Amino acid sequence: MDTHRLKYFLRIAEEGSISRAAAVLGVAQPALSRQIRLLEEDLGIVLFHRTRRGVHLTEEGERLRSSTAAPLRQLELAVRYAGSPLARIERGLLFGMVPTAAGVLAAPLLATLSAAFPNVHFRVAVAETDELVQRMLKGAIDLAVINPVSDDRLFYRHLVVEDLVLVGGPTSDLSPTSPVCFSDLATLPLVMPSAATGIRNTLENTALRLKVGITARFSTDSLEVAKNLVEAGLGYTVLPPAACGADVDAGRLRCAPICEPEISHQLGVAATAALELPREFATKIGILLREEVARLTKSGFWAARFEPSHSWDPNFPEPQL
Repeated sequence: MDTHRLKYFLRIAEEGSISRAAAVLGVAQPALSRQIRLLEEDLGIVLFHRTRRGVHLTEEGERLRSSTAAPLRQLELAVRYAGSPLARIERGLLFGMVPTAAGVLAAPLLATLSAAFPNVHFRVAVAETDELVQRMLKGAIDLAVINPVSDDRLFYRHLVVEDLVLVGGPTSDLSPTSPVCFSDLATLPLVMPSAATGIRNTLENTALRLKVGITARFSTDSLEVAKNLVEAGLGYTVLPPAACGADVDAGRLRCAPICEPEISHQLGVAATAALELPREFATKIGILLREEVARLTKSGFWAARFEPSHSWDPNFPEPQL
């Protein structure tokens, strides 16, 4: 099968419009439509429902996208870097990720990086921001996806914003269509992260600003333990949708938006000034990380807003990430 047709299919699925996809690809719209018809004939299925507003995937089309997007991207990366000296780099690279991001980012990111750098051994450490920062400062972690921190020993580049939702057990009355006021959190037994940075910091700062008293009934540094406590009906917690979406879909948890005010938190990539990576290698790692995050958020796989900063914070000479 012609992989170009698969690329065209994936671009149309992403744009939701044949005309927009044609403009992005630099292909005439009639020619693009013909390629999709040929792909549908080859497969014997209909991939898109056509409407006056654009196109959307059929059930068969959605299955094709979910099964081909990642492998096709890995193939493209492997071909792109096959002749590059970067493909011959042999070393280890340890990524750190906060628990709420690891479940949605780790697998697709490592698949992308492995395709580009087949001789690099990638490892992932999952921990809260405070612990990851300490391990980076000791040289035990190369790069980390963390919440923002005020530490002038780190370079930090913003990546995404995630809205936070209230999460309850399967018998709670939470609903995605019924927002819960932030002040109502004061009446709930909350399961909160042990670490002061990240979601707990967001909750406590918002409560302080609104003069609302919230307390933790339970504290844990484990995302899975927090969700287990909530599923058992012992309390409520606050998470980004990406960290609880599968549990909500399976009926193990329920969630509702938070309002008055809506609350969110940021995630970005951090490194230390002492980062010891070849310059070009570090640059490519950063590019692929941002491309992968952009792809995941645009596709809806990661319920977050991709908002990369254009500079590091604080103002140090920028490492090439």
